[in-house]
Formats: sequence, C-alpha cells, structure tokens
Amino acid sequence: MDPVLDMRVVEELMSFADDGDPELVLDLIQMFLDDGPAKVQAVVQGVAEGDFERAERAAHSLKGSSGNLGAKLLSLVCEELQNATRYRRADDSRRLAPLLQQQYAAAETELRRVLAAYQG
Repeated sequence: MDPVLDMRVVEELMSFADDGDPELVLDLIQMFLDDGPAKVQAVVQGVAEGDFERAERAAHSLKGSSGNLGAKLLSLVCEELQNATRYRRADDSRRLAPLLQQQYAAAETELRRVLAAYQG
C-alpha cells in the first residue's frame, strides 16, 4: 500500500524554503489542517443532503490542497468523489464519503507529525 504522505513532496516543498526556514511550508500545512475538517464535513453533508454542487466544490478544493502537500491517497479519493458528485452518482458518493473521512484522518496524523518534527 502507498504511504499516506509522500515525503518526497514535503521535502521538495521544504527545499524551496528561504535559508532553510520551513516556516512557509509549515504555515501551509497548518492552514490545510485548519480548513480540512470543514471541507470534509461539507463533502459528507453535501452527499447526505443531495447537495452535489457543495460536495463537488469541497472535494475539488481538498483534492488540490492535499495533493500539493503529498497526501496522494486523500487526493485520489477526493478526485473520485469530485467525479461522483459532478455526475450525481449518489451510490458512489455515499460509498466514498466514509473513505474520505478515513483518508483525511490518516493524512492529518502524518501532517501533524511533520509539524512536530520541524517545530519541536
């Protein structure tokens, strides 16, 4: 199974940091962690309520930010959800929503480890 977080992506982001200061990357991770639960909730509620537009927008946003930080499995689930909601495939959307929650939780754990490693 693929790792939850592709550390090559994180390391590449860190390599762009000025003077080896990872502050910008850590801020991006923190913003993702701050905004992520609301986006996951928007997808889950949108799917449950049949608000596919809301779910699609949140899945799209989460797909981009998770991919940019190396959370590739989460990004893939978001892409599947984005497509399922775009085409109003309710059964697929309901099947994928719990998987989104699981993958977000796993990515969150790994990203918090990255934060702790660089801050502590």
